[in-house]
Amino acid sequence: ATNEGIFYFDYYTYEKIGCPQAKSSSVFNLVISRQGIIYCHNLNNQIFKIRDKKCTLLYELRADEVKSDITLSISDNDHLVIGAGKVIVLNEAGTVLTRYDVQKHYLGPAFRKPDGAIQFYLNATDSVLVYEKGVFTKYRLLLTPSRLKNEAILKFFTIGSGSYALDLKSKSLYSYRPDEYILMPLPDNGLFDRGGTIRIYETGEEIWVAGTMPGTVSVTSEQIKTGTRSFYENYFISDVYRDREGNYLLSTFDKGVLVISDLNIPDVIHPFNDDPVTSLYDDDKAGLMMGSSKGKLWRYDNNGLRTVNKNGIRPIEVLHGSELSPFILFDDGYIRAYDNRTSKIIDLFEAPLKDVAFVSEKEFFLGINTGVVRIIWDGSKFNRQPVNGVSHRVYSMVYDTEHKALYASTANGLYIISADGKNEKITYKDKDIFSEKLYYTDGTVMAVNKLYGILLIEKNKVLGAIEPMVNANPEYLKKIAVYNQTIIASSSKGLYQFSMDGRLLKPIHSLFGFTHKKVVNFTVHNNTLWVSHSGGVQKIDLAYNKSNKENPSIRFDHILVNEQPADPSTPGNFESSQRRIRFIFSSPTLKNREMVTYHYQLLGYDTGWQISPYELNRITYNALAPGEYTLQVKAENNGLYSAVTSYPFTIALPFYASAWFIVMVVVLFLLLVLAVYRWQLNIQNRKSKQINELNASRLTAIQSQMNPHFIFNSLNSIQDLILKGDVEHSYSYIATFSDLVRRTLNYSEKDFIDFEQEIKLLELYLSLEKLRFKKDFTYTIELPAEEDFLVPPMLIQPFIENALVHGLLHKQGEKKLKVSFELKDNLICTIEDNGIGRERARAIQMRQKKEHESFSGNALHNRFEILNNLFKGKFGYTYDDLYQNDEPCGTKVTLVIPVKHEF
Repeated sequence: ATNEGIFYFDYYTYEKIGCPQAKSSSVFNLVISRQGIIYCHNLNNQIFKIRDKKCTLLYELRADEVKSDITLSISDNDHLVIGAGKVIVLNEAGTVLTRYDVQKHYLGPAFRKPDGAIQFYLNATDSVLVYEKGVFTKYRLLLTPSRLKNEAILKFFTIGSGSYALDLKSKSLYSYRPDEYILMPLPDNGLFDRGGTIRIYETGEEIWVAGTMPGTVSVTSEQIKTGTRSFYENYFISDVYRDREGNYLLSTFDKGVLVISDLNIPDVIHPFNDDPVTSLYDDDKAGLMMGSSKGKLWRYDNNGLRTVNKNGIRPIEVLHGSELSPFILFDDGYIRAYDNRTSKIIDLFEAPLKDVAFVSEKEFFLGINTGVVRIIWDGSKFNRQPVNGVSHRVYSMVYDTEHKALYASTANGLYIISADGKNEKITYKDKDIFSEKLYYTDGTVMAVNKLYGILLIEKNKVLGAIEPMVNANPEYLKKIAVYNQTIIASSSKGLYQFSMDGRLLKPIHSLFGFTHKKVVNFTVHNNTLWVSHSGGVQKIDLAYNKSNKENPSIRFDHILVNEQPADPSTPGNFESSQRRIRFIFSSPTLKNREMVTYHYQLLGYDTGWQISPYELNRITYNALAPGEYTLQVKAENNGLYSAVTSYPFTIALPFYASAWFIVMVVVLFLLLVLAVYRWQLNIQNRKSKQINELNASRLTAIQSQMNPHFIFNSLNSIQDLILKGDVEHSYSYIATFSDLVRRTLNYSEKDFIDFEQEIKLLELYLSLEKLRFKKDFTYTIELPAEEDFLVPPMLIQPFIENALVHGLLHKQGEKKLKVSFELKDNLICTIEDNGIGRERARAIQMRQKKEHESFSGNALHNRFEILNNLFKGKFGYTYDDLYQNDEPCGTKVTLVIPVKHEF
């Protein structure tokens, strides 16, 4: 219950439960019946019932039933008992079974007696009202040796097998014998001094006491006489509940729900809210040393917490010591050494300290942002000298005492520096190693690496790698330490303990009740792990061995068939179209979430068991074939398995697998083959016709290019040159003419030719026409930047011929022809002349009553249409008349010709 309404949590997601009839969203006093019905109320005197994630209004208090406080409880016959201006008993349908008027009294909180009867204390009296087996009865309380004060307000509660009563007004405590209604005073021990109104939450073997002060007190039957234990002094606790796993759930006003899995685990020694601890070092002599985000150095031991140095100007990120030396090094804006023998602080020099590696009592190395510095203590001062060969920013260092070598992880890779000062870079798989943290143990260096997990290095060789896994996924670590042949490691997701081969043993942050997963730093000493996390600094006994190895449970939450719900308790019989099936299951747990994995296999589909982490609790099969299947699912918790949960189902054969359908398909197939055959035959006939038409078009093209006028004029020109005795020009003319004829015949048989060949053909043609037109005719050809492509032959020449015959032949004066090409998705050819224009050319043609047989007629149109059908291109052409001062001054033809690239 929240101020935003009611939410349902299935261990994976939160779902809001709407109450349409509610006058306000906040609800209180959730109670549950033996049938699983949840009841609650709001401040508008409305009582609600929640069942199967549906909230409905059950009852609304009448005016004579209203009181400022409302209590809800479940009777021995599983009815809802409401304590207000009257005690009202409802069944699950909301029907009032009985009422008892208590308007003259303030009802104390309801108390459930060991025999299941519901008891209310009537204030200002010495009586209680008991509802049992459908009957109300008043009983007088017997107080030994005296009577209750008239102003007493009693709160009854149970711890284990004992019952007690607390006077909320005087804080007097009594033991209570509910079968005889006898109260006996107990000594006052200040257990309930929590300020203001006291709230008591029962969790079985203990009660939790909260008030207007932050935090809560946990009280067992023993502690109620001897002492108490306080929890979460920085949180305002609004409710406490113990779940079926034994977790204690503490709800807060603004920090969510806190989970405590074991009350025997110590809480933080201090929350350090204003100055979080950023570094830790534990020492037998110095105790726990802590560096803060504000540059303070603290010491914690049996005498408590005290400040060692408060002159820092920046966070203490590095705090490092060794059993070899009395000095503890830290950096708070200046590198300093704390001498745990004299408790004095000695300043070394100013530089950002990254790590420290001790060699002996008087010698150690400092890693800084510009390399490594060797420090020697001569008894009175520290002498320093830089280590040659390492001049990059240092991330981490360790000293190998067995091989007398220093390992330094830097911004340029990982180096090993021998005792004689020689350094060598260490690589893995021919790549530099970048490690944020190094750790040394028993002659082996462990390097934390993003790519490979933990690299194991001995001398200058990488022996192998450990890949830590959490929920079947690799986990990138920030810091590691070795304890009893296990690895303690922190990551962005929490603090873990792994085996030496990377197998997760336990999530420390969950087992030891961290309020948040964010781990700032940790240190391990003897059997003690000190952790600084977002909740403060906490001491953890690593020898503590409460097993979280519990057999998990498994259940099907939902089964969706084509996104429609199916009943998980009934075997499925699905149609052939219902082939997409999604299974959603869960293992209800809070404390073992990071240890539980799911194993599943679909018999009839999977060849073996599949494994998925706890977060992936959904399996989807998108297109299962018809047949019989059984999905088997089980949960594993650190080697322990739940029972296997199974869901059998069948997908029916589709109608097309039946005999009649197969016969029909065969007949239809034969008919289809016949239809396709006839269709292909028609296509071949059409293609043959198109090829014939194309060949005819090619013949027309040859005839057009070699028309009688052109041949006659060419031969006349040759004759004229011979008669004049111009043998050289006549020979050149004959050679050009024969080359044109040869190329025209050769190209007419091809579908595509090189663009260069087409241009050569046009140049031959135009050179002969230039002799025909004498000196008045000039032409230009502009080529595109790219010429390595193919074009259909003899498409352009007929348009040039039309321009010459119809446009320029009848023009007086200078005759110009411009042919330009541009290559885009297709080849764009523009033919532009300064002739008489199409309108005058048509008039002259009509007057002379003759037709020029060229591609300007139907043959030209037919050829383009055939090419479009054969080559699936976009062949086309357009004519544009050119004007100057509203007078025709020429014609422009634009051709679009698809091309084929050679490469």
